[in-house]
Amino acid sequence: MIAPMEKLIVAGPKRLARELLSELQKAGVVHIDPLRPDELSEYRLSPSEEAELKRWETVASQAEQSLAVAGLTAVAGAKLFGGSLEEAEATIRPVASRAEVLGKERAALEEEIQAIELFGKAADRLAALVQGLDQSPRLAVIPFLVSKPEELEGVRTALQQAMADRFILDAEALDNQVAAAVVVKRSELETARSTLSRLGLAELRFPGVYGTLPLSQAAARMKERAKLAPEELLGIREEINKLSRESREALMALWARAKDEAARYRTTADMAAGKYGAALMGWVPQKAKGRVEEALNRLRDQIVYTFEPVDEHHEGHQVPVTLENPTWAKPFELMHSFLNTPAYGGHDPTLMIALFFPLFFGIVVGDIGIGLLFLLVALWMAGKARRGETLRIDFLGAAFGPDVLGKLATIGKWMAGWAMFWGVLYGEFFGTFLEKLRLPGIFGLKDGWRVFYPTGPGYDPEKYYGLIPMLINRLDFAQTANGLMVFAIMFGVFQVLYAFFLRMRLGLKHGHMKHFWEGFGYFSGLVGLVAFAYNFLTQANHPILNIIFVVGIILFIVGVALSREVLMIAELPGKGGQILSYIRLYAVGVAGGVLASLANQVGFGLAERFGFIGGVLGFIVGLVLILAIIVITTLGHVIQPIRLLWIEFSTNFGFFEETGRQYKPFKSVKSEQNG
Repeated sequence: MIAPMEKLIVAGPKRLARELLSELQKAGVVHIDPLRPDELSEYRLSPSEEAELKRWETVASQAEQSLAVAGLTAVAGAKLFGGSLEEAEATIRPVASRAEVLGKERAALEEEIQAIELFGKAADRLAALVQGLDQSPRLAVIPFLVSKPEELEGVRTALQQAMADRFILDAEALDNQVAAAVVVKRSELETARSTLSRLGLAELRFPGVYGTLPLSQAAARMKERAKLAPEELLGIREEINKLSRESREALMALWARAKDEAARYRTTADMAAGKYGAALMGWVPQKAKGRVEEALNRLRDQIVYTFEPVDEHHEGHQVPVTLENPTWAKPFELMHSFLNTPAYGGHDPTLMIALFFPLFFGIVVGDIGIGLLFLLVALWMAGKARRGETLRIDFLGAAFGPDVLGKLATIGKWMAGWAMFWGVLYGEFFGTFLEKLRLPGIFGLKDGWRVFYPTGPGYDPEKYYGLIPMLINRLDFAQTANGLMVFAIMFGVFQVLYAFFLRMRLGLKHGHMKHFWEGFGYFSGLVGLVAFAYNFLTQANHPILNIIFVVGIILFIVGVALSREVLMIAELPGKGGQILSYIRLYAVGVAGGVLASLANQVGFGLAERFGFIGGVLGFIVGLVLILAIIVITTLGHVIQPIRLLWIEFSTNFGFFEETGRQYKPFKSVKSEQNG
């Protein structure tokens, strides 16, 4: 749910502005907004305060850069730096200077080593080809690379046309290329370069200092530096590690303090000020009022403050939004927060997603084995989250921090639990593996018993018996298809109707009567269509359902008229189609179940035909097919359930029509880091 907020107004002496902000920063729960009353002007920093802000920003930047050189992320340490600005500058200056020097030396050595790895072999071969001619005062050497030896014939022909026989061309093969060199008179150097350029060949130029040396000298230096540079780099890295060990805590403490100080200076710009006084405005969750009062009480004799209730109708668009959900549901905020922030006074879909997304996933997957795989992945992510590690997926360019991993782990556990629950009902373990696997008699069970066995009119108890009866055999279409489709549609009836009920309630609450009548019209029309569909499909022809259909359509027309949205008439069948789209919970799941069943049929078929060898081969083939099916279908098994909650539910109550402001409390970097 959306947390109720209150407006906070604080006023006091201008000289206490930064002290006031310091107390609010420690409280860490006030979202500060710019205050611009007509009677007061914007708070402006004095020249000395501007200078102090820049100095603190410099300290923060130097600390962050020094940590980056050491391969560390800038985070708040166990303690904040407690000294003055002058002491902070004196502390950071030698460390930052040393880190800058070491960073530049490391970068230069890494670039040099990379250049040697890329060009060292080519330079050595080319130097051997030209035999010192590159240092002749009368001759010039043009080194270049080609992909294949055959290309050299075209080069030779072009040079002969341009220069007759006044050149020497030689080459030597490398691993994947051919190193070549042309020797010409210095007076004809540009002619040779132009000829090569027309062929699409560029002169080979070495990077860095090697580009300023003659070819033979560059090759000799590369050979020498290939031995020395790695040793020098190792020494630099040891120096950086030493710097990290000695200065890590101090740098983190300085960075956190500097960031907090700079944030207080910048936030003063959101305050209003007169000649002697200043005031600020912010928003506070009702549950956090006590923390704010405790912080402000330290200045109670010098400031005044008040909390005001929020006027949702006139101020709702200004109020920042934070969500308050039960602990078990809070991770599911992740599944809609990247799409939109609900407007203040609107509806938070977190609980609906938390209740139904894992359930829908379980209905679709319905497999104990796949559920166990999801559980293993969830436990793995939970372990990384506990250790404070980040999961990076380079080919997607994505990185998930510990907080996100922890939430994903919780969501994954719910998904796994429901998948295994429905797997027991369906009797599926990596498809029909435990249904097809025949086991020797044990514990009073006859030979050929199965862990899961089908029941019903079409199954002979003498042939199909075992440990656990399959309560819902979804692959027996004749027996279960209709029931499972109706079961899926019932979710659609509930969620789509509830979405339009929410639209009515929110419209009435905020005085948006157009939205109210839209929700009323769609709700009534869909109730009528559902009643008509039941009578038509079952041929029941209940009079009460006929009355509901007629009344529903009449009320729908009333909703169309009062909302003045004529297009609702054309869209009503589409809204009915959204209810029917919940059949995908059955269809997508059955498709995956059929594929897994086919994989098992292939494996067990090989075992029956070729005996023990066939059993081993069948197990391997079946396992590969099952894993391929899981990889192919998993994305759809996740996307289809969540899209029902994003599109069929959230769109219909207006979740995407208004965007709320994210609640960003003014807090220290250490508080942000701790969540």
